[in-house]
Amino acid sequence: MHFSTLQHTPISDITACMNAAFAEYEIPIQWTDESLQQKMRVEDIDLSLSVGAFDNGTLAGVILMGADDNNRRVWDGGTGVIPAYRGQKLTEKMFAYISPILKEAGAKQMMLEVLENNKGAYIVYERLGFQPTRLRHAYKGDITIRANDDYSIELLNGYNTDEPAGLWDWQPAWQQMNQRISNRGTSVTTICIRQEGKIAAYAHYDSVACRVHQFAVAKDHRRKGLGTALFRHIAHICNAPVLITNIDAGSENTNAFLQAIGLQKMISQYEMKMEL
Repeated sequence: MHFSTLQHTPISDITACMNAAFAEYEIPIQWTDESLQQKMRVEDIDLSLSVGAFDNGTLAGVILMGADDNNRRVWDGGTGVIPAYRGQKLTEKMFAYISPILKEAGAKQMMLEVLENNKGAYIVYERLGFQPTRLRHAYKGDITIRANDDYSIELLNGYNTDEPAGLWDWQPAWQQMNQRISNRGTSVTTICIRQEGKIAAYAHYDSVACRVHQFAVAKDHRRKGLGTALFRHIAHICNAPVLITNIDAGSENTNAFLQAIGLQKMISQYEMKMEL
């Protein structure tokens, strides 16, 4: 078994390894070469900072690592070991291999996520030095509550993605940070409701996947139906159940709102961090 970064590894080998590793996941995930490359573009995955475990040419395990802030913060965008190679501590060995490379590249902090029910992986990450920072929930369902039709939904184009950040109560997860929203390009539609000329509520969403990436309502405009109006609009455009992931479990207001409009909690996962 030897370890190496992945910048010279064919995408087909990485896809095959990831598909085998995640076939038995709580929510099974399967990629094509194209969809995995799209994930890498969106999540700023850098194959020169990612690692693979190779056994006589077979890619047995991978860690796909994303980076931002001039590589100061890195993100484990996917750790997988194919079933035939489990029990050999490949995850620990891959982290041991890539950590010095990340530090040399300037990384100061590493982040990852692990499903709440994946106790084995959680223990491994704790042993490596990761600490949980927050629990996050995913929701999906049909919007069952009526919206106030008096609100005008505006399509936003060519605006500053940092502008709505003042509405946040909590920071988005890696996949929903503003840079990743920008990386998604034209697949993301942004809508808002203005009050007195200012953005009072907004949402970034994918109309094909019917997935909301970000949303927020200004504090002084909450409990007035603005959020409901946004979600009803999205559900109408998509004509499908709405999905939203990585909701901070510590935000009682956000979670209560999503449940009140008809969404059901699907899964939960821990965000974990380690200083390098």
